[in-house]
Amino acid sequence: MSVINSMLKNIEQRQPTTLLNEQGTVVVEPVYDSHGLIKKLLIITIALLVVVLSYIYLPTASDDAAAQLPERIDVVTKAQSSKEAEQNNTPVLINAPVVSNSDVIKPVAKVEPIIEEVVTVKTDTKEPVVAEKPMVAAVAIEPSKVPTANKESSFQVKKVTQQRTEQQQIAELLRQAKQALEFGLYQEGIDDLSQILNRDKGNIAARSLLAATYFQQQDILSAQSILEHGIAFDSQVLEWRVLLSKIYITRKQYSVVQQLLSDDFDSQGDSQYWALKGTAAQQLGDHTRALVCFEQLTQLQPQQGKWWLAMATSKDAQGDYLSAKRYYLAAIEVGNLNPAVLKHAEQRLQALGGVS
Repeated sequence: MSVINSMLKNIEQRQPTTLLNEQGTVVVEPVYDSHGLIKKLLIITIALLVVVLSYIYLPTASDDAAAQLPERIDVVTKAQSSKEAEQNNTPVLINAPVVSNSDVIKPVAKVEPIIEEVVTVKTDTKEPVVAEKPMVAAVAIEPSKVPTANKESSFQVKKVTQQRTEQQQIAELLRQAKQALEFGLYQEGIDDLSQILNRDKGNIAARSLLAATYFQQQDILSAQSILEHGIAFDSQVLEWRVLLSKIYITRKQYSVVQQLLSDDFDSQGDSQYWALKGTAAQQLGDHTRALVCFEQLTQLQPQQGKWWLAMATSKDAQGDYLSAKRYYLAAIEVGNLNPAVLKHAEQRLQALGGVS
């Protein structure tokens, strides 16, 4: 029984204490939920911590993105410039690194698709070639498809430069030869001219000057050999034919002169050409050809009496005495004749009956 009484007593002690107010109403003390309060405080604390961390780290990330944005825009600008240059057939070398897909960041402003620049090296010319391809994949240009115009142009320019250098050297040797001959240094001049002909057999000025120098030094055979070799090299050079004709005139080999100064060169003839050709024809008795030549000379040099005298001589030989008298008279009136020739003209004019 004592045990049962003890248990009842404990139950009574566990019942809430009630208070009676003055009116006899029971007042019960409020019960507080401490676990719910702690849970709410933790939620508020976590929310505040998230706000603080966002305030600290979000500006830094935005600043990094803003700092990288100009670099991205610069890469895009270079890509667009290279695309325009490729359309204008102008190669563009991009020093900026290749932009991969992972590096592309979409900027705020609208930007054209990025073009990836891939620089390859041509194996034969060692020149960089710019290839342009969309950002999907980088493909190198095949060496066989790379144009070789630059290499050929460089070779042509180099070749022209070498030719000009050779011509300049020849021109300098010719200048030295002329200067040496002016000062009477004939051997030095001959050596320089011979060196030129070893380099350029068709040099007209050097061969003509060398032949004239030999002729002046009374080395007729050397002069003749130089000119004959030149005509064998180029038979169309009239200047060499005229110089060689002078040598054959001194030897009275007039038929050779007629062969050298054939009618094929009449269109290029000057006063020396017509004088040599007319003299050879007159000495061979070909007065018809001689009259053609001397008539050309009376038109080129009308103040030279010797050409009028040559006309008179050929007319006199043909038996056309009336024309001969007219030309003898013209030669005497024009003058410029040496005394012996003037005396011969006067004698022939008198023999033909004087002035009619």
